[in-house]
Amino acid sequence: MSRRHRKHRKDPGLLEIAATSDWKVSAVMAAVSALAAAVLIPVGFGRIPILAMIPALLSPLAWLMACVFAVISLVRFFKQKESTSKGSTRTIVARKIEPRESTTTEIEISDLDREMMASVFSPATLSDAAPDGWSLELIHRVEWKRFEDLCREFYREKGVRAETTKLGADGGVDIRLYQDDTNPSRCTAIVQCKAWSQATGIKAIRELRGVMAHENIEKAFFMAPSGFTDEARAFAVQNRITLIDGKLFLSMLQRLPEEGQTRLLQFATVGDWTTPTCPGCGEKMTARDSSRGRFWGCITYPRCRTTLPMRATSS
Repeated sequence: MSRRHRKHRKDPGLLEIAATSDWKVSAVMAAVSALAAAVLIPVGFGRIPILAMIPALLSPLAWLMACVFAVISLVRFFKQKESTSKGSTRTIVARKIEPRESTTTEIEISDLDREMMASVFSPATLSDAAPDGWSLELIHRVEWKRFEDLCREFYREKGVRAETTKLGADGGVDIRLYQDDTNPSRCTAIVQCKAWSQATGIKAIRELRGVMAHENIEKAFFMAPSGFTDEARAFAVQNRITLIDGKLFLSMLQRLPEEGQTRLLQFATVGDWTTPTCPGCGEKMTARDSSRGRFWGCITYPRCRTTLPMRATSS
């Protein structure tokens, strides 16, 4: 990116970072401000007679900032607690066949991730024919976990070291990129992948921005085949987040050398690449029937009771 473009880009302020990050970030900011007001400013300037008036001016300001960050921290804490509480009430559990010990697995799925999981197709709508080339339809058909792995392999095909996070709560990051030759262990960019059936809104982009601030990472990518809302795009432009929808990803794949395209196509479509992976244990799921319609159930049931909705499709 050119230096001229960087000059026009507005970096987020401390208040924005506190308001969009985890509550612990603003709590640390409050503690640092209080420490500055009570110790650092009085000690640093009080010993110099000519600067004796400075603590009287700066200390109240530092106390004010400490109070502001403390309030933000409390608000973020209760909002995150409320979000977790709501998510637990939406835990999706398969039909109980018989009483079991409490060793079974249940997975909490947020509203946004429910949209992602519901984006997979019913088995009856899919063709068994092996794809012979990249297409937008193929990208949309790839199940959520295979899509994450495909994005990782794409960066590796480009010569970038890319590592996926562990299955489960990913903290807002699916892939980490490492491009610092002087410090190979330093993550230089983060990637979030969502194979949702609807356009991604600003909430998910804000959460990714919060992770960037928390981990002090300057660059991020959000890859979502179904695209993004205008509000999400505007926010991403201001915060060094590159949005990659299905059309752009298809173009990026097709610009690779032919052998690279073939390798990624084989990787994306080998085996069962359309049936969703269980987010609870990592096994494949299977289509099941209930009085409310078809759904995806984990093949290891009853050890893992995670279920996912199956999106209805027109014939």
